Amino acid sequence: MAKVLREADGIEQSEEYDVDEVVASTKKGRRILYLVKWLDYPDRKDWTEEPFDNFSAGGLEKLREFHRRNPAAVKDYRLDKRR
Repeated sequence: MAKVLREADGIEQSEEYDVDEVVASTKKGRRILYLVKWLDYPDRKDWTEEPFDNFSAGGLEKLREFHRRNPAAVKDYRLDKRR
């Protein structure tokens, strides 16, 4: 199961959420953000934009799947360096 580590302001504990699908990628400034649809959270209002650093190993595989389906989408350069 793919998971993403999410940081919330004011909370020292980290929670992990299961990624259902990476839906899109966008460039904001110098950062690439990925729109994530969370498992068991099908409503669009619950999806979030996440930076590359928030993805665990399983989440990275979801990113690779997204880019295989969307080769023209903007991509974080570090994705190719992590295996």
